[in-house]
Amino acid sequence: MNILLPDNWLRKYLDTNATPLQIKEYLSLCGPSVERVNKVGDDYIYEIEITSNRADCASVYGIAREAAAILPRFGLKAKLISLGRSPFGHLPGVTKRKDTSDGVRMHSSEVEESKELPMVVTDPEIICNRIMGVVMEVDFMKPSPAYIKDRIEKSGIRSLNNLVDITNYVMLELGHPSHVFDYDRIKTHKFLIRLAKKNEQIITLDNKKYLLNSEDVIIDDGTGRVIDLPGIMGTENSVVNQTTRRIFFFIESNNPVLIRKTSMRYGIRTMAATINEKHPDPQLVKTALLRGIELYQELAGGKVAGEIIDVYPNPPKPQKIKVSIKFINDRLGIELKTQDIIKILQSLGFDPQPATHNPQLLSV
Repeated sequence: MNILLPDNWLRKYLDTNATPLQIKEYLSLCGPSVERVNKVGDDYIYEIEITSNRADCASVYGIAREAAAILPRFGLKAKLISLGRSPFGHLPGVTKRKDTSDGVRMHSSEVEESKELPMVVTDPEIICNRIMGVVMEVDFMKPSPAYIKDRIEKSGIRSLNNLVDITNYVMLELGHPSHVFDYDRIKTHKFLIRLAKKNEQIITLDNKKYLLNSEDVIIDDGTGRVIDLPGIMGTENSVVNQTTRRIFFFIESNNPVLIRKTSMRYGIRTMAATINEKHPDPQLVKTALLRGIELYQELAGGKVAGEIIDVYPNPPKPQKIKVSIKFINDRLGIELKTQDIIKILQSLGFDPQPATHNPQLLSV
């Protein structure tokens, strides 16, 4: 897949003295291939090829991380501006509660002026790797601010309104698709993740009708009514509109194989489907959710109005691997010093440690 990335958005997370042409040249030599860079007004737009094994690069932040690791190798200043410095690294007022039957929930003290609104999400067959969501009260639907509209449209996505644009902004910035529902159009306030029945019908946001296959993942409101084709496209019966005042902001880490089969079967090749079929990191779901909450607060007068749902049945445990400097250099075909390898790995977010008994062996 190819992505379009505005230079002014990239530099929100990349502190560098490199020119756009230098970024194009050096990223293409060592990382994602920058096919071209075009000047648009006062900005530059990178067209970048993302290979299927590098879903971590399919975002503004992912490319910023790569550039921060690559550019210093060519004598250029480059530093990643960490997500941890932003308010969405930790949302004030949100604390974990004990595990519940359908996952970990978190509670927000930011609901003082709003009653807690119920929402239940279940995935009995554990189809998804992780599911998160939160109910929020919002002011009303309106056009997005100029900078949001400019960035997503330069990235190839049409601006619609603030409620929908935030989901696309989060996807483009962080690399994990998200979705927003009108809370009051989900009468049961329940989400059941399940496989579709053969010939079960949906009408998608673009008003197209599909008869589903038994391998398609859908969201059911608990009454048998299909309200989403998750990871691919929403449905007409739960979309936000001008009357929306309460939303359910939702992110799921779906089964990538099923997503691709469904997307290809019906020819629904959305950007969300193209990213989800490459299996973005389930750990990224929380980062994306908190970033979305921040943007709804900032751009839509959003107030958290319920528990933050986190259904994560099989979270991975951190793994350590041991690798020798010789193994790395043999595969690269060049000779890098131990300290250079350590710096490169650190710049990509790893914590490499030389083994005490053998400095030529790294624990990563």
